[in-house]
Order: sequence, then C-alpha cells, then structure tokens
Amino acid sequence: MDKFKIVFRCLKSPDPSTGLEGFFVNELYEGRSFNGLFELTPDWGKGKPTVLIEKNSFERYFEVIDRELLSKAEKTSKVID
Repeated sequence: MDKFKIVFRCLKSPDPSTGLEGFFVNELYEGRSFNGLFELTPDWGKGKPTVLIEKNSFERYFEVIDRELLSKAEKTSKVID
C-alpha cells in the first residue's frame, strides 16, 4: 500500500491558468501527498501526466478525504446493496 496515496474531493473548479484542467466539483480523485506537496491528475493510474502543487494551492480547490471513513462508507454501501 502506498503510504502517500490520498483521496480528495474537488471543492471549486480550478482556474485554467493553474494547469489543473479536468477536475470537476464534488468529484472524488486519487493522488499523492508528500513533503507538503500534492501530486494530482484527474485520471490517476492511467498514464496521464501529473501536476505537482503546494499545499496552499491544493487547499484552494480541493480537500483530502479521510480514507478510513471512505472505506467504512464503501463497506456499508455494499452491505445495503
């Protein structure tokens, strides 16, 4: 398991000048976080180029989702289905 892997939600459409195209509000994405930097792409794991941004830029458009809570929600959803 990748200890740097994160799941995050887009809170606000990024400004086109940031180079963060392809992110949509309220969608969940995967990326990595290390040393105060965030490595992002809307298509994680599909060989697409990533963008590396600083924490203050990340927090302007995104929020990290607690992976434990997300995992519990997925398990609960499977039980309900």
